Amino acid sequence: MLEKASAGFDLAEYKDRIDEDARTADDEYARRLTICGDCDRLNAGLCSACGCYVELRALTAARHCPYDRW
Repeated sequence: MLEKASAGFDLAEYKDRIDEDARTADDEYARRLTICGDCDRLNAGLCSACGCYVELRALTAARHCPYDRW
């Protein structure tokens, strides 16, 4: 599991709001999080390359890594 960001909001609540049709398949989501978890640009759950919460970016099927890792 990725190191959690200390956000001023409930990340799980935002994840739950992503429409099922827009979500990444579970196996692809896990693969993306593994890749992000090994990335040196990950800092407390945030991507230092783009500033996103990687758990949200990875969960949305249409999104991609700014460094084309997935």
